[in-house]
Amino acid sequence: MIIQMEILGMPTLAGMIGRKAEVEITGGTVRDLIEFFTRKYGAKASAQLLNERGDLDMTIQVVINDHLLPREELARHELRDGDRLKFMLLVGGG
Repeated sequence: MIIQMEILGMPTLAGMIGRKAEVEITGGTVRDLIEFFTRKYGAKASAQLLNERGDLDMTIQVVINDHLLPREELARHELRDGDRLKFMLLVGGG
């Protein structure tokens, strides 16, 4: 299946995957997709996506087809062909 990816606010990860890219995977969940990237791109991708426990970093939000995906659904949400997925870095300031 083909997933449409967009990486926002993470230039290192975007440099590896592409700011906008089509990713072909065999199926699975959002968590499976994250694991695919960490296997394919190694420590640099892991440093961008994961915290010290190996979970998706709290500063990253996942949006699928324009809907924010709650963190508790990362391991349950099955991806489908044609899904549009965004990794967005939360930015704060004042």
